Amino acid sequence: MSKKRRKRRDRPRKPARSRRPVGSVQLVTPEGDALVFTNAHYQHAGLEEIRQILKQAGDFSLEDDLAPEPDGSLHFAWYETRPGARSLFSPVGRRVLANLTLTPTTLEVEAMSQQRLNDCSQRLEQLLGDRIRLLERKAKSVSQALRESKPRAEPKEPFMPPPEVIAEIEDKMLRRWIDDSIPALGGLTPREAVKTPEGRRRVLELIDEARQMQKMIPKTPGTFAPDYRKVKKMLGLE
Repeated sequence: MSKKRRKRRDRPRKPARSRRPVGSVQLVTPEGDALVFTNAHYQHAGLEEIRQILKQAGDFSLEDDLAPEPDGSLHFAWYETRPGARSLFSPVGRRVLANLTLTPTTLEVEAMSQQRLNDCSQRLEQLLGDRIRLLERKAKSVSQALRESKPRAEPKEPFMPPPEVIAEIEDKMLRRWIDDSIPALGGLTPREAVKTPEGRRRVLELIDEARQMQKMIPKTPGTFAPDYRKVKKMLGLE
């Protein structure tokens, strides 16, 4: 073996690059913004007027057949509005950027980043002007939400959220599902798809598939298992 090759072989190896610690990985939205749980609360005094304005705007899922909850509140979504923006799943569907709740006296906006909340708030203030008044804005990082979800003291038994909390989260999961772009529906949301006979058939198939999958997973206390049968009522399928 030549001296040149021996020298190359004996050269000390560079230390391997240390892997990036898991804790430093930042979760981001498809737009590249940090994933943050944000919400804004507004006060108002004109539910029906606000509903009509947002319905005519075209970028809110406020349809004529959207039924209010027993307490009079309305749950709906705000869609992507940037010119030329592509949907995450399909060019046909519209991406949901925020979820809203309109009650007889308040309007709440929930979004998964500060930028989404800012954009939706700007849109609302542009459309509604002095009809709404901002009460407060809140933001919570993913790590903060995880810390707060853990019990401070070591419990004797595994921590389980109260049944009413689980029920509330499951309800929100279902409401977001019906306003989310679904690849199996050609990028449409279930709410959009049920407007055609073929779309209704496919949505019913997806609901049945979801129920069958849930039957295969053991139901244990504290786990989330949304009842997709409720979606039929939400979408007027029964």
